[in-house]
Amino acid sequence: MEGFECADPYVERLLEGFSFLAARVQLKLDAQYPVFTQHLLEMIYPHYLAPVPSMAVVQLQPDPKESALATGYTVARNTALRSLIAQDDRTACEYRTAHDVALWPLELSEAKYFETPAALAAAGITIPAGQLVRAGLRLKFTVTSGVQANMLALDRLPVFIAGADELPKRLYEQLLGNAVGYSLRVSDGSGSNSVWYDASQIHSRGFDDSEALLPYTERSFSGYRLLQEYFACPERFLFAEFTGLRVPLARSRGNAFEITVLFDRSVSRLHNAVDASNFKLFCTPAINLFPRRADRIHLQQGKTEYHILADRTRPMDFEIHSVSAVEGFGDRQEPEQRFQPFYGCDERTWHSGQSAYYTIRREPRLLSARQKQRGARSSYIGNEVFIALVDSKEAPYSTQLRQIGMRLLCTNRDLPLQMPVGKSKTDFEIDTGAPVQSIRCVAGPTKPRAPVATGETAWRLISHLQLNYASLLSDGNDGGAAALREMLTLYCDEFDASTRRQIEGV
Repeated sequence: MEGFECADPYVERLLEGFSFLAARVQLKLDAQYPVFTQHLLEMIYPHYLAPVPSMAVVQLQPDPKESALATGYTVARNTALRSLIAQDDRTACEYRTAHDVALWPLELSEAKYFETPAALAAAGITIPAGQLVRAGLRLKFTVTSGVQANMLALDRLPVFIAGADELPKRLYEQLLGNAVGYSLRVSDGSGSNSVWYDASQIHSRGFDDSEALLPYTERSFSGYRLLQEYFACPERFLFAEFTGLRVPLARSRGNAFEITVLFDRSVSRLHNAVDASNFKLFCTPAINLFPRRADRIHLQQGKTEYHILADRTRPMDFEIHSVSAVEGFGDRQEPEQRFQPFYGCDERTWHSGQSAYYTIRREPRLLSARQKQRGARSSYIGNEVFIALVDSKEAPYSTQLRQIGMRLLCTNRDLPLQMPVGKSKTDFEIDTGAPVQSIRCVAGPTKPRAPVATGETAWRLISHLQLNYASLLSDGNDGGAAALREMLTLYCDEFDASTRRQIEGV
């Protein structure tokens, strides 16, 4: 209006009023974009709306004094591990394991990489006829606690590949990409005996849904979970598992055996760089994500939205990852009404006559006056979650209920960043009575991340929809590779230069 001159003041006021009205409409539209994108993503990609919890790889060190180890003791997936409480904290971080871990009286005593066939021959390693072999890796294992190898009902042996920089990735590529096969060497009383297995007996771990860290619904493609977990904690996939050990070990007459993996490609950088510290037994990925009941919320007439708190006494120590169930309570203690997620229902729910639903809304947590003055305890602030009860038309739900209770999946917000890792005899404690001496964090813990579906990223995520119809295969002008790179950038940390370079290399 500054550059426009109007002789009629009434017309000028009319134009000003129209401008203010248009600006107000635009502000309202802009304010509704996050609501629209949240609801749309809740239907098609709900995993983008939840924060990414802290992850780690932990090693369970068996107690050699426990007799239960001789027959193998399995620490089941989803076992709770609680961290030691850091100074000035009141809450222990709770992690849940992703893999079943079988504990045995077993140690990895030596690891050596041979970069040439001549080095393999000098070490007394026989190359099977007809196999093209350029390098090899020998792992020596010792059975402890006075147990013989033939007493172990051991058929599968997973190892975690540890180390700094690029070494674990190169070892992983050798074991899962360049392996010709492996030999298992045992002592059978009359000398040593070797059994040859092809590369199909060496397996990766962490890719199956039964070993997932992040929870995914049927509405989400599991491949997106793998991408999300990889960019959050790449070490969670650095596992290799040797299978088919039971029969040869049963014929053993000693307390030691060797596994020698042969490769069709040699990596000179691994020469003299590999030792036993690069391979760790009895490891599993773990995630700071656990079920918890929220404090009950008292319903009030005229109020349509409520703040969900996992613990009113320690609100900063818990963050809501997702809502698993919502129940309404009247005068009795038994739940009288179960609410379904409004944007997560399938066709059967809509046709079942269900009339009670809930919607959730996430907002970035605001700093308190004290935090603004003294600073937050870490760089991760987190989000807050609000719930609204609605009917089948998304109108406020009319009810005589007095309270609602919720089952949640929670994280410890930024507390994993305060964990005293490596400062005590153990980093975690276990409640199951397993024969475990200590639990060490061998990778991580990683920093938790806020939901990726915020701001402009939300619209980029919605554009993910076109990948259901557009091929990622190259069309000769780098179109497929460009689409793949664009998709991968949705999952990586924009401040992580290493993962950025990986994506640019596609």
